[in-house]
Amino acid sequence: MEPIRKRIAALGAALTLLCAGCTAATKAPEAPPAVDETAWETPEELYAKALEEDVLIVYTVSTRVTATKEAFEKAYPGLCVEVRDLRSPDLVDAVEKNHNEGLSACDVVLCNDNSGEFKARLVDTGIVVPYLPADIAAHWKEPASGGVLPFVYEAELLFYNGDRYDACPIDNLWALTEERWAGRVYMPNPLRSFSTYAFCGATFAHGDELAAAYRDYAGEALAVPEGSSAAEVFWERAARNIMFTNSSDEVVEALGNGSADFGVMVSSKLRLRGVGYALEPVWRLNPFAGCRTSFAAMLAADAKNVSCAKLFLRFLLGEADGTGDGYRPFCTAGTWSVRDDVPDGTETPLERIGLIVPDQDELIARRAEMERFWTETIRANATGQT
Repeated sequence: MEPIRKRIAALGAALTLLCAGCTAATKAPEAPPAVDETAWETPEELYAKALEEDVLIVYTVSTRVTATKEAFEKAYPGLCVEVRDLRSPDLVDAVEKNHNEGLSACDVVLCNDNSGEFKARLVDTGIVVPYLPADIAAHWKEPASGGVLPFVYEAELLFYNGDRYDACPIDNLWALTEERWAGRVYMPNPLRSFSTYAFCGATFAHGDELAAAYRDYAGEALAVPEGSSAAEVFWERAARNIMFTNSSDEVVEALGNGSADFGVMVSSKLRLRGVGYALEPVWRLNPFAGCRTSFAAMLAADAKNVSCAKLFLRFLLGEADGTGDGYRPFCTAGTWSVRDDVPDGTETPLERIGLIVPDQDELIARRAEMERFWTETIRANATGQT
């Protein structure tokens, strides 16, 4: 089976990250712009100012923004957007480094805000700020929470191989610890994936549910060693069967080529069924099938192309009536809209899926503890220790 990017390209969705013929002029960093979440600047006003600015720089963890870039440049002739695709940890590092060095290296930041790392290092420090004009805010289901503006909901979710099974072969999460699934479960390394970290970390707040699910599964109470927890027991056992990857794309490939029976990954990969991947989501599982996640769309406080950044964010968020082409690339299978006037990209409503919701402050507080646990667990997995 061809790699994901090649198959998408074959259907005409080729990735174009740089704007040909556009070069950014170098200017001294400016003072952070004042941002008003109730801003009422019209697209026409912003466009006129944006034409006097340089190339807009977008840091993103999703290549889907490329379609938004292309539509934006078509809608606003004379404006040019450069997209830089980064993994979540690398994006946070880059934006933080740029700020600390006084550089205006990016204008718009799109990143999942699931692990707490994005919030703690970029939002709480004021390095990135929300921009939500009042005419768009009127249709937002949830306001910026803790300074983070979500613009699409996703989930870190369990999938199974649809080529091999007509229905999910398990109904309890603990079944993934069975020896028959050794090497057949793929999951991004939680220390490299914010979404996976959010799911794994969130399970620690749901120990009672995990313990109850174990009793349903095994017919007896879960034995939890002193100083441990139900979540630790589950992940230590499950890790023996898990093949840890660098990204959800690798999980997709493993399910696609038959290497995996199960995969934990971001739900937006469900859209790849449209290019031939037999990815089947598990909507319900005892005690849960995953966790809710979201993407944040933020304005860099050090942005030098402020008007163009605001105009791009308006476009990305769907404009006042929700019909803008910028939001459409993100309303795909495996996503749920944050607007009350834009339908979900997924037929199954978010509230009907067995998901837990991570507490970001808790994830931030337990970061060091979680890093130690997963470093030791993955090391034991790699060396075959039990």
